[in-house]
Amino acid sequence: MDIGLLKVFRAVAEEGSISKAAQSLNYVQSNVTARIQQLEQELRTPLFYRHSRGITLTSAGQTLMEYTVRIFNLLEEAQQAVLDSPVPKGTITVGSDTTAAVRLPAILSAYRGCYPDVEVQLQIGRAADLIDSVLQHVVQGALMDGPVEHPEIVQELVIHEQLGLVIPDTIGYRGLSSINDKTLLILNAECIYRARLEEWLREEGFRLGKVMEFGTMEGLLGCVRAGIGFAVLPVSYFRRMNITEGISCYPFPERYAEVPTVFIRRRDLYMTSAFREFMEELKVHLPEAVCRTDILAAESSGTATN
Repeated sequence: MDIGLLKVFRAVAEEGSISKAAQSLNYVQSNVTARIQQLEQELRTPLFYRHSRGITLTSAGQTLMEYTVRIFNLLEEAQQAVLDSPVPKGTITVGSDTTAAVRLPAILSAYRGCYPDVEVQLQIGRAADLIDSVLQHVVQGALMDGPVEHPEIVQELVIHEQLGLVIPDTIGYRGLSSINDKTLLILNAECIYRARLEEWLREEGFRLGKVMEFGTMEGLLGCVRAGIGFAVLPVSYFRRMNITEGISCYPFPERYAEVPTVFIRRRDLYMTSAFREFMEELKVHLPEAVCRTDILAAESSGTATN
């Protein structure tokens, strides 16, 4: 199977149109059509449904697309491996969720000071998007709330964060009674922070009330300050943001407070010298980090021992 045919196939699948794919590839449209037909004849199966709105992948086309993505990722990794050198250079792309991102500026600054020939690109997103980005080779690794259980992912670093209730000063802190009937403000409806809060609430005989989801941390904290509701955030995040006006953070009880932040990567990722050194910089700046995935597995199954 010719790699050039797969390149055309990928473009058509991503664009959803023969004409748009031709433009992106700088080919004439008839050339693209002929190559798709050649590939379908070679595989003896239709790869696209043709309809008035464009084209979409058949089930066979979806299968081929999965392999095509993997093939091109492997080709890129092969090139990286051949061109890699002991002196870090090139580009690395890492991801982070919003709260973990407050730990990155010092790490990035130190790393760039040591390796000025490496360009570091950063992607901030939600947990599900970051996991997908790692699996699709969009980012090489991501710092995020964990644990993350996926057969193709390795969890490299663990940081034990302590959760806290973030409430407006106008309410005053009286434990869980402070947030009774108040609205929980969150960035992600499925986050582990909410799960830990609900565990605490159940233990004390309370129930979670309304939940309001936000797109940005700035908007969330602004609404907490305005008295619209409360939030659950890592205490370290609150302190690093140096928030001093209108809201305060009160730690969870110890049995509910601890959540892991993990650095994830694909199990089969080729680690360039630039990426390896970035991970070493993480360890330097996160002295509480450990590199044992068995600890995570034990914690998630409830079998961790002292």
